[in-house]
Amino acid sequence: PIGAGRSLGGKMGDCPETPQIPGGSRNRAREVERQPGAPKAPSQPMHACPLSCALYRLLSGRAIGSAGRRCAAVTAGDRDEVVSALRPNRGMRLVDAMESRAYTCEHSQDGSLLACGFQDRTIRVYDTQGWALVKEITTPSLRWTITDTALSPDSRWLAYSSITPDVHLVELGAHTAARSERNVTEVHETATLCDHDMLGVWSVQFSPCGRRLVAGANDECFYVYDRESSRVLHRVHAHRDDVNSVAAADVSGNLLLTASDDRLLKLWDLRALGPPAAPSWASGGAPDCARAKPCGVLPGHLEGLAHVAAKGDGHYALTNGKDQAMKLWDLRRMLSEEAHAGLPPMPRFARWDYRWMEYPGQPGARHPHDASVSTFTGHRVLETLVHCDFSPARTTGQRMVYTGSQDGAVHVFDLHTGQLLDRLAFHRAAVRAVSWHPDGAQLISASFDGTVAEWSHAYEGGGLTRAYRARVEGAGKRASADALERQVREEASRGRAPEGCPCPAECDSEDADMYADCDDCDEAAEEAAESDGASETSSSAGDAEELEEARAGAGGARARPQGWRRPDLPSLSAELG
Repeated sequence: PIGAGRSLGGKMGDCPETPQIPGGSRNRAREVERQPGAPKAPSQPMHACPLSCALYRLLSGRAIGSAGRRCAAVTAGDRDEVVSALRPNRGMRLVDAMESRAYTCEHSQDGSLLACGFQDRTIRVYDTQGWALVKEITTPSLRWTITDTALSPDSRWLAYSSITPDVHLVELGAHTAARSERNVTEVHETATLCDHDMLGVWSVQFSPCGRRLVAGANDECFYVYDRESSRVLHRVHAHRDDVNSVAAADVSGNLLLTASDDRLLKLWDLRALGPPAAPSWASGGAPDCARAKPCGVLPGHLEGLAHVAAKGDGHYALTNGKDQAMKLWDLRRMLSEEAHAGLPPMPRFARWDYRWMEYPGQPGARHPHDASVSTFTGHRVLETLVHCDFSPARTTGQRMVYTGSQDGAVHVFDLHTGQLLDRLAFHRAAVRAVSWHPDGAQLISASFDGTVAEWSHAYEGGGLTRAYRARVEGAGKRASADALERQVREEASRGRAPEGCPCPAECDSEDADMYADCDDCDEAAEEAAESDGASETSSSAGDAEELEEARAGAGGARARPQGWRRPDLPSLSAELG
């Protein structure tokens, strides 16, 4: 377990190795350190990553028997605690602030890059290690805004779309210019989907192999474009309204999901489309697959679908709907197109427009033929096509789902229980795009107020967390827990952060806002402030005399631990509540 924590921690911030405590006790480690000539025992770093801290608490607690068991198997509660350390909560950092709406944000597959698209026809690509600007792309001839961006699997190419029939590709890399203006400083490759000038592309994605592009458009069709031959392979009339989002259902790229304003989610097998057809004049010069049929249809939303995200296993998908609901789908429960055609039509609000009107219905109302597995509500899918996705598989096992919202917050839900885990509120306008780092506890939100924010895990304390303390008390081992917390307080009273607590001793560093809620620092300060009262109530006369001498020596001032200073809570924490 120590080795596993070290490998994951290295991806999140190059954390040092979690120390192995001689004899299973931190007290014993300090005794060894105080012996003359003894080697200095390693200590946990001040700014350790949340995963290392969670593993350290878990293993040290088991070693001293504070959890009611010794060397026992890891329980489900222990796993939940470790996973929760990888969930972004209150730690917020501003990545960028523009004077234009942010429409897209997406991490590369390796997590090294982040691409954000803005309404002023600018795309900015950042290095996620220090948020340095890698490339700024300017596209002056687009309509209204950049509707979508996509990074290739090898992170070498970026594709972007607008309300035009063209998808453009820009090469990324060290040998390319830092500022790229289309057809001025660099040539942007153009993938023309058809000759109709009124065509608009709402969604564009690379295939998992990176050789093809798939786009959903406002002509009720999706397009498959081959990069090697520079031509459209298929144009499929998929829905009866705009295709707002497309996503590959599995890693092979053969299964495609399409979400439309006709309230349906459809699954397509690209292998069944056959060889590319001859270009058709009616389809704007694109090969028209008029007889293509979906593998299945998934009804359940009462209004149009805004976004679709696939889990990647070919079985599950997630959609955001304009009926103010996010739904989880099991693709094996899909209906055939003929079976869906036999269902009675569902009414809808004819004159309602989600872009500037409140939803007149009941959020989360059930469709009579709902084929979804579960429904998540509480966020607002208004004003724009709000994105949603699964949490990363490599760190959280995709046990959570998250979505933006028109209320300016990011909502994180538990996939299995449907419980709202966190509501990350900072932005003053709608959050359209969200992206979770594939290897860490960093979540990016892009808002219509022009800000791009990074959310990380704010550590709750260096001793026992509230959930872990509850398990300790339930096991009847309160004495061990009190001893461990007393040890933490003693270390804090000496003017330094406790072992296992990443909070700085004086909480005045640049990262003070991430540790504003450190339980151990607050408890140590409260204990110091109440030391006079505790001494006065003592039954020992000697303690009372020592208290009077301390007061007289300090000129009547309240005694404080030497080197201790009450942390100043940053204004941002107060603003976030």
